[in-house]
Amino acid sequence: MSDLQILFCSPEASPYAKTGGLADVVGALPGALRQLGCDVRLFLPYYRCVRDEIPSAEPLLENLKIPVGLHKATVHIREARTSSGITIYLLEKDEYFDRSYLYGSPARGDYEDNAERFITFCRSVHPLCTLLNWFPSVFHLHDWQTALISAYHRFHWIYDPHFSRSGTLFTIHNLAYQGLFPGDHFHATHLPPEAFSTSGLEFWGHCNFLKAGLVYSDFLTTVSPRYSREIQTPEFGYGLEGVLQERHDRLSGILNGIDVDTWNPETDRLIPARFSASDMSGKKVCKEALLSELGFPEQTRDRPLLGIISRLATQKGFDLLIEILEELMSLPILLVILGTGDREIEHQLKKTGEAYPDHLKIVSQFNEVMAHRIEAAADIFLMPSRYEPCGLNQMYSLRYGTIPVVHATGGLDDSVVDVSRYPHDGTGFKFEEYTPEAFLEKIRLALNWIGRKEKWEEIQRRAMAQDFSWTRSAREYMKIYREIVRAGRPGQPKVQASSPSSFDQFDDSFTPPGHPSDNGGSLDSSRKQP
Repeated sequence: MSDLQILFCSPEASPYAKTGGLADVVGALPGALRQLGCDVRLFLPYYRCVRDEIPSAEPLLENLKIPVGLHKATVHIREARTSSGITIYLLEKDEYFDRSYLYGSPARGDYEDNAERFITFCRSVHPLCTLLNWFPSVFHLHDWQTALISAYHRFHWIYDPHFSRSGTLFTIHNLAYQGLFPGDHFHATHLPPEAFSTSGLEFWGHCNFLKAGLVYSDFLTTVSPRYSREIQTPEFGYGLEGVLQERHDRLSGILNGIDVDTWNPETDRLIPARFSASDMSGKKVCKEALLSELGFPEQTRDRPLLGIISRLATQKGFDLLIEILEELMSLPILLVILGTGDREIEHQLKKTGEAYPDHLKIVSQFNEVMAHRIEAAADIFLMPSRYEPCGLNQMYSLRYGTIPVVHATGGLDDSVVDVSRYPHDGTGFKFEEYTPEAFLEKIRLALNWIGRKEKWEEIQRRAMAQDFSWTRSAREYMKIYREIVRAGRPGQPKVQASSPSSFDQFDDSFTPPGHPSDNGGSLDSSRKQP
């Protein structure tokens, strides 16, 4: 067993709570790290959807008092295990987390108390570890909802001997989502005044939670090598490119993996027929079954099938798709789109679908079974994202011999080898300029290649041979964890440190149950030494 103890702190984890790729990463990476010997555990809010998935989560800690602003939030922590044996700690506070959506509703937007919700989540980490008597080597933090943990560690927890040798790694899944709140929310964090500065959380007068992760974490990672470079530019930096440039020596891009057991055409029970690179006959069965299920006319079913599985958003390239949709409908192709999102985009797609019912089908829902069936059945997968930190569907597609046409950005560029440039090594088609014309040109080129049966099958076999397992990515994370531990938190930025007295002034000075200043926490005695 490794000497590394890692606490994943995340607002999402598949299959329990998911809005995007972050959940897939946090749902799979801990299991891969555990296989490499890490003692890795997960801390997650106990949302309503998590309660539905894990109704039997056991009470672990009760009545913890977490200071937030001028009051103390009373929270509880439950415990469960994943199918891969990972321990999950769940922060329970129904007032904050028993809701229909994770961060806000489609009709009303973000929840007004999101700052308070995730300040509470971040501050609960210290009493959780203290009461468990389990102190991580590294806190692995994910996105803005957990970024304040690095600030609390920097200004407060480092004065606790149990935490003084811990380090922090912050992973940026999408820099566009930063957790921006009015500046007067800063007082609720209980961080010292110097943290609200241009070298801290302050961002044009606002309180930027994600910036705390960028400034105060020991190391930073993104979910692909190219994205780690892109976010250091004005085009993709969203105003934080200067901060990232200053920390470039502590910034790495590690391409996400995928769950190769779940996404495996040889064993996938969600598709009508299994297949492999050596026997692709099952893929033809999958295509015929899907076209029949969706109601495509029988006389059109020999056409190439193009698939899209995506959130309907401009960021995902739907502005390009809508520009070329009429022209696509004039080609001998079929197109199926699975996803929900922007209502105007959905309206335009459905309008075109009604005009061309024999060419285009829209499935306006998130349906895991349908996602697997599209990946297995399609000949070509379209992913023209304006930007894409990593992307997973292009990897799923490659694994199923469904050749992707992608915009050369972020993880799409890192995971797809362009057939146009490397005809003997290519696994897909990439367009450089973000224009409708460039996108359409690559689709036409892919359709030309699909007509060359033997050459197309060679591309499919190369695609299916790619290794996108989490083991590869987990080994890269292990290197960073060990560097943090070995070098004694070497990446700590040079900001003025709070004194030990500041710890008492600003933090909750947590003490275990039984102490004269007991804050009301309790621990099941059978779990004192997990």
